[in-house]
Amino acid sequence: MTIFPFQGLKALPYAKRVTITASSLGPNFSGMVLELPGKPRTLYVDGKSAQSVSLRESVVALLDLADEQLACSALIIVLERSSPTLSQLLHSLMYAGGSVVTKPPFDVDPAFVLVGLEI
Repeated sequence: MTIFPFQGLKALPYAKRVTITASSLGPNFSGMVLELPGKPRTLYVDGKSAQSVSLRESVVALLDLADEQLACSALIIVLERSSPTLSQLLHSLMYAGGSVVTKPPFDVDPAFVLVGLEI
């Protein structure tokens, strides 16, 4: 998954890949921690697994992990626009306090929607 296909090389020096495995989350989540100069440290997570897990528990576990283990200030869940469950996922994430990210640090591939949650 390439979230920032046009400027990904600019993000690369500030990004660290992560794979998140925990029994409380169900399936594995993959993502990256992005720490740009002057910006909050942010955990980006591939949301493909979101439709097959208990969303509330997974979001809480991801927020805890991002805060306590990765020292992040924000969590961004990357959703595929083509997903048949996109509207349900967006609704659930917004109910949990998420919002669609309208000004990401780099141009986002139009195939994705970013949903952010502050920690």
